Amino acid sequence: MRKTLAALIGAAATVTMIAGAGVAAASPAHPASPAHPVTITHPASAHRAVTGTEHFQAVSTSLTSSRSKVVAYGVFNASGVDIATSNTRDTFKFPGGKFRVTHHATRSRQHFNTTTCAGTFRERGTYKLSHGTGRYAGISGHGRYRLRGLIVARHTAHGCSRRPIAIQVIIRAHGPVTLP
Repeated sequence: MRKTLAALIGAAATVTMIAGAGVAAASPAHPASPAHPVTITHPASAHRAVTGTEHFQAVSTSLTSSRSKVVAYGVFNASGVDIATSNTRDTFKFPGGKFRVTHHATRSRQHFNTTTCAGTFRERGTYKLSHGTGRYAGISGHGRYRLRGLIVARHTAHGCSRRPIAIQVIIRAHGPVTLP
């Protein structure tokens, strides 16, 4: 039973990582943060790139969806949709464009308590931003993320159900980003 529950938690952690581990967003206008503005002028254009630290956060409570809502603040502030496209890639879609987030777990751990039928999982990793379209064409950036999750199963006469009834995942990420 413990092996089954451990596998369940592992699978849930993978699903939730796919649903939102690479967390990012962008807004139609991207003014530099007054506290940390950095501008770069590209010789080939009259536009100035905006560079600074961006913070991302996502909260998911779905056991099945490959889409999550994401929020960004820092260089740009916005809310959008994270669409999981593989175990290591997501596409973040916002009004005016989208971009890719590629993520890689560097550390993870999990625990399931058979008395409470609840488990926790944590993951740390890195991400990269690329392949922007529309207003996000040329976006680049990278950073680190932390994922924390809780999974709950039903109590049964024989211990815990093999299927989870609830999940909550909170992802926080930050790192430098450049928007041309």
